[in-house]
Amino acid sequence: MKPPKRLNDYSEKILVPPRPFDAAWQTIPEVVRFSMMPLSGIQPLTTEMFEVAGQELRTKPTEEEIKLFREKGTKFQMISLVLTMAFWEEVDERILGVPCSLHVLPSIKRGKVQYCEIDTVASLADLGERAEFEDVYADFDPFSGQYSMSILGGDYVAWSRQKRPLTGVGFVLERYFLASEFDRDDVAEFDSFIPDEHKKAYKRNRIKKLYTPFKRWESRHIWGVESDIERLLLQELLSRGLRPQLQWIIYKSGQSYQSLYDVYKDVEFRHGSEMLTEADMFFPDEKVAVFCDGAKHHRRKKDREKDQRINAALIDFGITPIRVLGKEIRSDIKAAGDRIQSAVS
Repeated sequence: MKPPKRLNDYSEKILVPPRPFDAAWQTIPEVVRFSMMPLSGIQPLTTEMFEVAGQELRTKPTEEEIKLFREKGTKFQMISLVLTMAFWEEVDERILGVPCSLHVLPSIKRGKVQYCEIDTVASLADLGERAEFEDVYADFDPFSGQYSMSILGGDYVAWSRQKRPLTGVGFVLERYFLASEFDRDDVAEFDSFIPDEHKKAYKRNRIKKLYTPFKRWESRHIWGVESDIERLLLQELLSRGLRPQLQWIIYKSGQSYQSLYDVYKDVEFRHGSEMLTEADMFFPDEKVAVFCDGAKHHRRKKDREKDQRINAALIDFGITPIRVLGKEIRSDIKAAGDRIQSAVS
C-alpha cells in the first residue's frame, strides 16, 4: 500500500532515531511482557531438561542437555522475537520508541527455514545475550515476515543514519532455539500469573504460536496492530500527542479490559458469549473506541447491521464508537485523526 502524503508532516519522529534509544515498554500489556520473558535458550522448556540439567536451566545448554539432544537427534530452528515501532519521542533527554507490534519468525537462508543440531545451538547461544536493538531486520514487513537483510551488531549504527522509516525495521529482542520434536505433555510453563482455569488454554496457545516449528518463511503475530491501516492511523494519533491503547475488549456487561492479544487467542474468556466487541484502539479515560474497518468485511449487509448493533450498545455504556474506513485512512488520514481528536478532547 502506498503511504499517505500526510506521513511527510510527521517530521523525523517516524524515522529511525538519530541516536540510541529504548522502547516505551508500558505500551505493551504487562501480561504479554511476562509471557515473553522465558523465551531464550532452548524452547520449549521441559521437565526432562530440568532433570538432566540439575533443575537449573541457562541460555547456553549444559553438557548433559547437549548429550540428551545428541542422542535424540533433535533438530532446532533459531527463532527471533521481533518488535516493531511506529513513532518515537524524547522524554527527559531519552529517546523512547512507541511499540506497535510483536512477532516471532524463523531464521531463513535462500528463502527456506533453517535447521541446526545441538552443537550449533551451543555455539550460537550467546546470540540471545546481545544488547537490545543491536540486531535488526531491514525493510521488515511484520505482516508477512519478509525482510531484505538481517543486520547484526554494530553495523546498525551506521545504517540507522540513512533516515529509514521506523516501521520498516524489525528490532530483535531475543532469540531462542526451537526443538523440532518434544513431548507436549512434558512442557513446563511459567504461568503463575495465569488463572488456574485458563492455564491449559494458555499452554495450548503457547505451543501453537511459539513452539510449533515453522514450515515456511512467515511471521506469527503475538501482539499489536494487525494491518497497515491500523498502523498508519496509530502514527497519525501519536503525531498529535494522543496515546490510544491497542486492542481493547468490551463486554456485554459494559466492562472493558485491555485485550491479552494473540497470547490468549485460545483462552475461552476471550471469545466467550459475554464479549461484545474488540476495539482496535481505545481511550479508557475518554471512553472512545476506534475501529479500523476494511472494505471487504463491510461490503456485506449483515456485517454493517452487526456494527450498528454494537455501536448502539457502546453508546448505552457511555462509550463513543468511531469507525474509520480503510479508504479514508488511505485518502484523508488527517480527517480521520481530526474526528478522533475531537471525540477525545
